[in-house]
Amino acid sequence: MTTTVPNTDVRTSEATTRPAPPAGGPAPGVAGAPAPGAAGTRLVALDRFRGVALLAMLLHHLCEWLAGDARQVLPGWPDFTLTDVAAPAFFVAAGASCSLLVAGRRRRGASAVRVAGVVLRRYGLLVPVGMALGWFLWREPYAFGVLEALGTTVCVAAVVGALLPGGLVTIAATTALVAGVLVERDMTGQTDWLAVEFWAGNFPAITYLGFVLVGMAAVRSGRFVDRRWVAGAALAGIGGFIAMLADGIIPARYPGDVGLVVPGLAGTAVAYLVCQLDWPAWLARLDGLLRAAAVHTFGLFLAHYGIYWGLDVSGLLRDVPDVLAVPVAATLAVVLCVVAPHVPQLPWSVRTGWRRPR
Repeated sequence: MTTTVPNTDVRTSEATTRPAPPAGGPAPGVAGAPAPGAAGTRLVALDRFRGVALLAMLLHHLCEWLAGDARQVLPGWPDFTLTDVAAPAFFVAAGASCSLLVAGRRRRGASAVRVAGVVLRRYGLLVPVGMALGWFLWREPYAFGVLEALGTTVCVAAVVGALLPGGLVTIAATTALVAGVLVERDMTGQTDWLAVEFWAGNFPAITYLGFVLVGMAAVRSGRFVDRRWVAGAALAGIGGFIAMLADGIIPARYPGDVGLVVPGLAGTAVAYLVCQLDWPAWLARLDGLLRAAAVHTFGLFLAHYGIYWGLDVSGLLRDVPDVLAVPVAATLAVVLCVVAPHVPQLPWSVRTGWRRPR
């Protein structure tokens, strides 16, 4: 379980490994601080954020498979539970990670062709993997699921990012999110594959491309390490969410309309802000769990579908009492995250390619 879907190309954190700035100097992650993505660095906030999104996804899926409807047993609204934020958060994190990856490789002198090859390996290969998984579990290889959506949107976003200067990536992200909502509405009532799976469906392509571009834009601007800017974005997201509720729009995971985009981005900003904070010592174990899980996201994703398969063949799929679903799901999610770092590495992975002999 050593591969990962979204991953930075860095190794330490501005929040925990940099020396404290001098009095009056820049806070970690703001203007004047050491550049993120530099050789030998890793962003703890982004790792925590991916770990939080992963844990939320595991909890949501496991509750769904145990009880039948996660939104009946988890806190939230009838069509949108708090764990539904995991989907937009994952795609935002993937955009940020891909941007850091490309910048790091180009900084080391890699050619554009070589960088494109790395992006295709890390993200493009998710598409055939997702198709194979869909065939094995449901005999539906042509569904546009999370892996297919992640692979497709990150590769497209990487091309957009390569063609546009930093400021225009923000405009592209906004355009994609607005266009995604409009296209989703236009697809209502249509029954062809593109309408049902690609333009609309569980992961409407244009909307989720917008989420990826949001992450890329945050990295390209450098603001993703500025706590004050992230706090402002979180407050703006909360304000937009309150305005949405006041307008009578109820949060909903499906379709990919305003009811998904606004709470998805607001929840993402709030979660990332929390991950940027200096966590107290008593949260050290949770911090370590999240950050370790963050570098095994792909393996954990595949492993939790092993639980789905086990529930299916045992006849327990969607047949566990609601009162037991959440504690059992939480326990299984934590166990997966604890075990993942101890699983032997494969000789090849989506993230690193072939392992080099030491």
